[in-house]
Amino acid sequence: MILGKEGPMLHGGSILAVIFGSSNWFKQKMDVASHWGTYTYNRDLRDLVACGAACGVCTAFKAPVGGVLFSMEMSTRWRKELTWRCFLVSAITIVVVRYSTTVCLSRGHCTNLGWGSLAWFQQAYPTPYGQTWAFVLLAIVGGYIASLFTAFNTWVCLLRKRWSKWFSFRILEVCVISVITSIVLFAMPLGGRCHKCDTDTLDHCVVGASRFMTFAGYGCSSGSYNDLAVLVFNPQGFKIQALFAAPSGTFHMSSLLLYSAFYYFLAAITYGAFIPSGLFTVSLIFGGCFGRIWAELLVWVGAIDASEPGLVGIYALLGAASFLGGLMRMSASMCLVLMEMTGAPNTLPFLMMVLIISKGVGDRFNYSVFDHQIMLKGFAFIGGIPEHIVKRAHLDAEDVMLKPSGANHLNITEPAKHLLETLDANKTVTVFAVCGAPKSSDEPGDFMGIISRQSILELVARHGDDAESIDLSSKVEVAPVVIPPGMPLTFIYNVMQEQGLNYIPVIRQHGPLEGMVSRVDIVGVQSHQLDKFHVKENLQQASKDIEGGRIIQSMMIDKQTAALRKAIAAPFMKARDLLVKDIHEHDEFMDGEKEERTPIIYLDALAGAFPEQKPEAALTQQISLSSTQPYLRRSKTDAAATMTSTAASAADGGVREQARVHSSCDRLE
Repeated sequence: MILGKEGPMLHGGSILAVIFGSSNWFKQKMDVASHWGTYTYNRDLRDLVACGAACGVCTAFKAPVGGVLFSMEMSTRWRKELTWRCFLVSAITIVVVRYSTTVCLSRGHCTNLGWGSLAWFQQAYPTPYGQTWAFVLLAIVGGYIASLFTAFNTWVCLLRKRWSKWFSFRILEVCVISVITSIVLFAMPLGGRCHKCDTDTLDHCVVGASRFMTFAGYGCSSGSYNDLAVLVFNPQGFKIQALFAAPSGTFHMSSLLLYSAFYYFLAAITYGAFIPSGLFTVSLIFGGCFGRIWAELLVWVGAIDASEPGLVGIYALLGAASFLGGLMRMSASMCLVLMEMTGAPNTLPFLMMVLIISKGVGDRFNYSVFDHQIMLKGFAFIGGIPEHIVKRAHLDAEDVMLKPSGANHLNITEPAKHLLETLDANKTVTVFAVCGAPKSSDEPGDFMGIISRQSILELVARHGDDAESIDLSSKVEVAPVVIPPGMPLTFIYNVMQEQGLNYIPVIRQHGPLEGMVSRVDIVGVQSHQLDKFHVKENLQQASKDIEGGRIIQSMMIDKQTAALRKAIAAPFMKARDLLVKDIHEHDEFMDGEKEERTPIIYLDALAGAFPEQKPEAALTQQISLSSTQPYLRRSKTDAAATMTSTAASAADGGVREQARVHSSCDRLE
């Protein structure tokens, strides 16, 4: 199956961490009882999971530093002590892996574990700074292809979600995908090209292809190899080395295109199925093919010299980096893992540049593939929204809190009948706010704390269903943190992530409860008010289309096309607005009858290619803004007179400029 074998390693490390953290010994050492119960989750257990994930990455790629950074970028909360803990366990892991591999090899066993990881090799790459332009274009295209992978995989998982509630379907789906993948991969080498070996040694016919060489000749004569058979029948680590190290011409262009197309499609279908799988190794293989295709195109047009050692290989490495950056949206960890895996520190500047650019391109279209999977699963995950977007929304605690009502509000003493009716009427509510005795009929009592559903059931079972009055004070949990209604949402984000809080009471001052902010409320605000891609709404609409049998419409191809058009138009529109602003700041006191500006004419034509943009309206608005600048700079004494004259000149200038734009566009046509 097309899946990353590092996925089970990450899962295994995380599962071991959960098992270890759930033991009685760990609970006693970490003093879990001192936590604030319902208000918080078990933070120490999540720290253990982060350490387990770091060990999994370290084991897979012999990259201890990359494993630590991977856990750091994946974690929603990080602190100094967790850093050295992850470093410690990663260092122990790499020592154990290398020592075990050495001992096993010395006894004549474990020949397939010669590397001790999925992919690890030493490769020397050049530093062609003159080809930075090609690397930038590679990063842009790779980031967009990765964003398309995320969108397609999300759609496939949405289809899968319709039938995945049956366990038998989950098993059957994995079996069907495995059979289809096997058939496709066994038939694919029939379309491969035969190449002569560079050496007489069959095991070194292709760099990296030193296993399963029985299939390398797939329909080819002796002394030659089938390039598609090398990519299909070799283990993942060897094919990664072949893509990253082999010289130009090792794989034919048509073979790379055919293999990468099927690999891309099968990987998008496989990821998300009910089997442990990863995407890192898959991204390395597809990205390596994509980078080699890019390099072969440049060789074909004569832009690069194919005879330079390692030049095509560095394009394969950067192609993998571009796909990883656009898919996972992690730069530091991916950069360190790739550098540690290849042992080529001189590629660090190129890796950093490509990863950052591809991440930025991907952020123009959707979120990372992990964020989309979290949204599909419906987890209450806080994060993924840039801080500047949260600040720009100007949301406070009173905008996101759930105000107290009969559904989530209880008095300190309540009859058993009322408690049971409240639980039955609010089956999805897990905690309830508890207030003291009302001060009057119109004024509620002071806030005391919260109580969980389980605690209410225990009290009712203890006192009986017919109890006239049950005191809840013994099970009420006092709030560790309270905030005022005007607290900014950014502060609430930080408090919930750093302290691991699930609920934060909102109190104006010591007195009645104003509301309660929960993680579920924050997730709802993220989905409906802060999400610029409207992923939640799109998923709901796609689900309705799938249920209605509108499969093609559920793919939302029109929205993907509109997003691409908008991304292409954005630089031209920005440049045009800046030019217009600069010109009119200099010409605001002139009559406007000057020579035509050629850049403005061409930018007008480019902007007119996108129907959703309105260049004339944008130009008129820009004229009005630039024309009001003198009024803002002058003193308050002549403000009224200046405003009148400025408004008149802005109106006249806007009419003249619109006429000039139309005449310019007519001449251009």
